[in-house]
Amino acid sequence: MNICVIGCGAIGTTIAREAEHTPDFKTVYLTDRSHECATKLQEKLSKVSYVPDIVPILSDIRLVVEAASQDAARYYTPLALSAGVDVLMMSVGVLNDEEFQNDVFRLAKRKGAKIYVPSGAIGGIDALSAGKLGDIEEVILITTKPPSAFEGNAYLIEKGIDPSELRVRTDLFDGTAREAVRHFPQNVNVAATVSLAGVGFDRTKVRIVCDPQVKTNEHRLRARGKFGELDFVTRNVPSPKNPKTSHLAAMSAISAIRKITGSSWIGA
Repeated sequence: MNICVIGCGAIGTTIAREAEHTPDFKTVYLTDRSHECATKLQEKLSKVSYVPDIVPILSDIRLVVEAASQDAARYYTPLALSAGVDVLMMSVGVLNDEEFQNDVFRLAKRKGAKIYVPSGAIGGIDALSAGKLGDIEEVILITTKPPSAFEGNAYLIEKGIDPSELRVRTDLFDGTAREAVRHFPQNVNVAATVSLAGVGFDRTKVRIVCDPQVKTNEHRLRARGKFGELDFVTRNVPSPKNPKTSHLAAMSAISAIRKITGSSWIGA
């Protein structure tokens, strides 16, 4: 089986390396804005084949894995779905755009393709999805990361906040998931996943915290409803290649790919 990975950053590289040792995968097509990055990875892995454009290989693949950015997700998702190819989307924050979300969901249905959103760097998504079948009264996500995770964030720069200068635990944001995903596109894709699994972008509350004392990326998911209460904490080791994301996010993508291409699905 052949797949295509969009992006050779921390997550894309991890997926490509894993595929190298998976017998079910014949070829892993890879594309990235950086030709140099992609070709270097191709030189290291025998199954990886760099392609500057995915259109010619869409008929040869079963799954497109977007692991690059919201802009990449916005471009490649409709492209793949139009060809009837399934998409695993990591930059799920792009679905904050309701018009885009509706368009790609309708396109997938029309073409008989599927959009997969892995749990990523957070736990409890399966329970939240099940709980949604009854009334959910409240969903709160509290994300805490070290200063390095927020480096270069445009929202904080505009606010005059330099995370590297913070010496105590500081709240950076408190609002809806819709606002959080817009202001922190590289930090809280989990907020979008929680929103889709639960009560939506406008009813999901998000607090983002910078703590110079922590070494992990922490996500605490709390929910109340007819099912009872959910209180789930995930403390992730940051990716060695990118402190803005968690290593678990890449592992979640690999786990999802194995479920999609395998014969069983545990935890659905």
